Amino acid sequence: MKIIDEYLKSLYKNDKSKEVKELKEELREHLITSTTEFIDNGYSEEDAQREAINQFDGGTEMLKDLHKSLKESKVANEKLNKRMINIFKNTAILALIVCLSMMVFRGRINDKINYIRDIIDLKLDIIVSEKDLYNPKTYEKEFNDLLNTKEFNDVRYLEIYTAGNEKVLYKHTDKNIKKEELINIGGNTIGLTSKGERGGFNVGIDYTLLSTIHIVFGCSFYIGIASAIIYIALLIKFKYAFRKKLIYREV
Repeated sequence: MKIIDEYLKSLYKNDKSKEVKELKEELREHLITSTTEFIDNGYSEEDAQREAINQFDGGTEMLKDLHKSLKESKVANEKLNKRMINIFKNTAILALIVCLSMMVFRGRINDKINYIRDIIDLKLDIIVSEKDLYNPKTYEKEFNDLLNTKEFNDVRYLEIYTAGNEKVLYKHTDKNIKKEELINIGGNTIGLTSKGERGGFNVGIDYTLLSTIHIVFGCSFYIGIASAIIYIALLIKFKYAFRKKLIYREV
């Protein structure tokens, strides 16, 4: 059906959308059926194809209905595409907000961890210089009170030891300790004890919240990247698929 195929190629040449392809398939079936009827009435194959095309192309109302149907289909798909664009755009924006929020939270938690380390380090230096590190009774109340404050509520254990032989002199362990959820930090004193040793400490801080923040940040980051890529792809598709003027046939 060469004549029919050439005719179909001339329709909506500037539009390669799915709607136009489906429409051309339906139209081809219609023209082939009409051609067969003309052949049965004694027309040659070429003349039958031309008559089928003339009958269709000459039908003003049929052409209007065809053009209207295609426009309505494209408008519906355009609305759907706009909706999808907005969904992925909003998802990408929301993911960005979540990532930024997690970065802020992570920064605050890291600041808190550094604060805990610095305070313990400072107190241990004071103990080494002013008290007897080897006699925990002289400072254990001070540490117990410190660990009961709000700023230290995430501390699950604290060990004070001599840096030389790492002999534990003071140990505090929280009843809620779970070693797999801890981040361990420590340090040594600047000053020396009466025995010429440095004091040291090791503190375990609950890592659960920070771990959760890392997971949420990672998920949000990849969701945001994927959404942004899809958003850009849909935007490009929208620009080229729906912003063209619908031309029935070029003159």
